[in-house]
Amino acid sequence: MKARLFSFALVFVLISGLLVSPVPTAASTDVQSYLVMAGSAEEAARLVEHYGGTVTSQLYIINGVGALLSPQVYAALLTDPAVKQVTPNQVVNASEDSLLHGNRGLPATDYPDLTGADLVWQEGVSGKNISVAVLDTGIAMHPGVLMDIWGRPRHIVGWVDFVSQRRTPHDRNGHGTHIAGVIANTQIGQDFEWNGMAPGVNLVGVRVLDETGAGTYEKIIQGLQWVIEKKDRYNIRVVNLSLWANPSSAYWADPLNIAVTRAWAEGLVVVTVAGNSGPDPMTVAVPGNNPYAITVGAFTDNYTVDDWSDDYITPFSASGPTLDGFVKPDLIAPGAHIVSTMFPGSFVARQDAATWVSNTYFSMAGTSQAAAITSGAAALILARNPNLTPDEVKYRLTITALPWVVEDGSDVLYSMWQQGAGRLNVYDAVMSDEISGASNQGLDIWADLAGDLHYEGFTYFDETVGQFRLRGVDYTTLTDHYGVWDGGAGAWSGGAPAWFGAWTSGAGAWSGGAGAWSGGAGAWSGGAGAWSGGAGAWSGGAGAWSGGYTTWAGGAGAWSGGAGAWSGGAGAWSGSSTWTDPIFVENFISGVSPDTATTAVSGWIIEP
Repeated sequence: MKARLFSFALVFVLISGLLVSPVPTAASTDVQSYLVMAGSAEEAARLVEHYGGTVTSQLYIINGVGALLSPQVYAALLTDPAVKQVTPNQVVNASEDSLLHGNRGLPATDYPDLTGADLVWQEGVSGKNISVAVLDTGIAMHPGVLMDIWGRPRHIVGWVDFVSQRRTPHDRNGHGTHIAGVIANTQIGQDFEWNGMAPGVNLVGVRVLDETGAGTYEKIIQGLQWVIEKKDRYNIRVVNLSLWANPSSAYWADPLNIAVTRAWAEGLVVVTVAGNSGPDPMTVAVPGNNPYAITVGAFTDNYTVDDWSDDYITPFSASGPTLDGFVKPDLIAPGAHIVSTMFPGSFVARQDAATWVSNTYFSMAGTSQAAAITSGAAALILARNPNLTPDEVKYRLTITALPWVVEDGSDVLYSMWQQGAGRLNVYDAVMSDEISGASNQGLDIWADLAGDLHYEGFTYFDETVGQFRLRGVDYTTLTDHYGVWDGGAGAWSGGAPAWFGAWTSGAGAWSGGAGAWSGGAGAWSGGAGAWSGGAGAWSGGAGAWSGGYTTWAGGAGAWSGGAGAWSGGAGAWSGSSTWTDPIFVENFISGVSPDTATTAVSGWIIEP
């Protein structure tokens, strides 16, 4: 099996190779930790014990167990036809991100203003009665995430620790607290506004990663399983997963993706990261490659909150398509210089992986933070529209998103595999009363979970023109740069160092549909050319995506044995040799993880 490196979706400038191996046990260096899957968790446990292994956890949401196996037991299980899969319980390693400037006192945060969340608050919607589960390194007792909007210590309503089994919330790493603050910080900043996206929500802390940010598939799946069990007790409606691993199998064969799919099927909105290995194609990570979940990429406001014309997608933000051919990310959200809650003594702060801003606030960057912002948006949607399903929440987020276009509205600056549906538009996603529809059309989630039917997306690589395209699309209705992509860096072609500086690749605009944004007061009308502002501003794509975006993004054909985005590997996009490796292709098509040695690479970027 291929060892996977799990990493926070954060950022640093250097690429670091990390050694990944199954988790050793104290009893014997020969005994290793695995995930064993069968027809049911009970059957998997019986088989493990029959061959002499030790069951460490019941993981019914993936029809499996965590187990300690000797090499002999491992080999015996592989030969038993009742065993569906035996996967090393991979070490989950964290990467840390960083950011910059600081000011004295309690700072203000910009991302509520950038997304329109502050306008939603003015309508009386703050996330009240909705709970968001944060699967991460924990949540510390920071006032911003401990106190609710009424000043009572009731913000964290649920807690479980799968790492050290402590009964009270804590976070020695700091990342989980930063993410929780992005979602739900109730402190008032210098702009006299709340500092979190959805300050009225309740938080449920699920600790699955340790002080250094390391964990395993097993603990994360245990966390998801616990959330499913407790969702009605705490009214958990949204799950934030700001962590990622390199994909090494089809989405339906990966144990963590199976758990994410089950959570979605059980009525939970799962928001996760695209990953930080961009900008090349086919860099979306696990579980961001899950077709059901909401996958978020990152853009930066370039330090000009009121001027959208210089915004751009950060080069670390991973791009699609997925190896299964799905269009990802689903949308993009702010993911640079994100200020949020963290104690100075946290591991991340001590390692200089986050930059001090003031008091107990630090700044970080990454698709981790972009996902947290989107989780807050999802909670606001559900607070106003509590009867929506996860597919309907995803539809609202994508159908109201604003694609990045050139100033005259005739074309786009980023393809769908880079920006998805476009920029997060919280106000319209929450407040519109005219949206009716659901994402993930054509996908039978329960048949997928049962193994009766799997899917692949519509993307393929057209070797004749050297571009990614969509099957069954009339390209006369799509602008050149949205529905096709040659895999190039895109609008910010100045190179990685240019991403934190001034916009150098030509002016653009965010296409704003009719609605609250077209004439609203405040930041939305502040910058000339910040977005094009009129209905139908993107004339080349009107009708090409807005009505049917989620049909082609979520819907797909039945799994055809690995055709996927790269046609089974033959003539694949030449930007990455991994996908042309015949052994990898054979294992991918077969639905198993490749059997490679020990190393994995995680991309880290520090924002200057």
